[in-house]
Amino acid sequence: MPRHHRPSAVPAGLVLLAALATPAFAQDARTGAAKPSAICPDLPDLGGTLRRARVVAEGGVAFVRSADADPACPSLAPTCREKAFLVAGNGVIRGASSGAFACASYVGATGQIRSGWLPERALADDAPATVGLDDWIGTWMSGPEQTVTIRRKGERLVLSGTASYGTQDPERVKRGAINMGSFEAELAPDGQDIAWTDGDKAVIPGFRPDEVSRCSVRMRLMPPDLVAESNGAYGGMNVTFSGVYRRGG
Repeated sequence: MPRHHRPSAVPAGLVLLAALATPAFAQDARTGAAKPSAICPDLPDLGGTLRRARVVAEGGVAFVRSADADPACPSLAPTCREKAFLVAGNGVIRGASSGAFACASYVGATGQIRSGWLPERALADDAPATVGLDDWIGTWMSGPEQTVTIRRKGERLVLSGTASYGTQDPERVKRGAINMGSFEAELAPDGQDIAWTDGDKAVIPGFRPDEVSRCSVRMRLMPPDLVAESNGAYGGMNVTFSGVYRRGG
């Protein structure tokens, strides 16, 4: 039965890679706004195709800015290159492409997420992972304020999660201005995906992002990462389960 509580350094370096085709100017000619296809979101988009990949280019591979930062990006123009970079062997979650660039998210050793465009030629896709029920089991964390615990119950999974906003801010703690949210759900995954929406007596399979009165979550297991997205119905301002999780020790 669902239970939930409403109200919750990257080193610098630049390397110019071998010349790649530069995508067309990433701006809507009518409105001047950046085209969505040229914007790399801060978190992997579960609404699209995601794959694990790794950096294969030697030397540092710099992240590239999105069109919302500069309408001429992504491109290899010096004004588009960022200071943050990855090196050969670094694993990423890659999503949509824009011209010769792939939107990629990298999870650092401390759990920090860095997303941005990377040259397609600098990446190689990993072989697809085979995910079983036992691969979900464990306590997963995405930063200090998001935790998901998963255990197996027969052919189903029992999931519970807590998320907060403000617990790392001493001033908010002092004022008692902390927002919290939690969930509990039991259902079977569909391969590497699982999604549900709170019902009156039990969770309803499926993600409903536009539902304003019921909490909804979807997750995708991409070992070693668990990617999650939640709607805006969990707790107060800024409480979310959206993030990339790593299994705790």
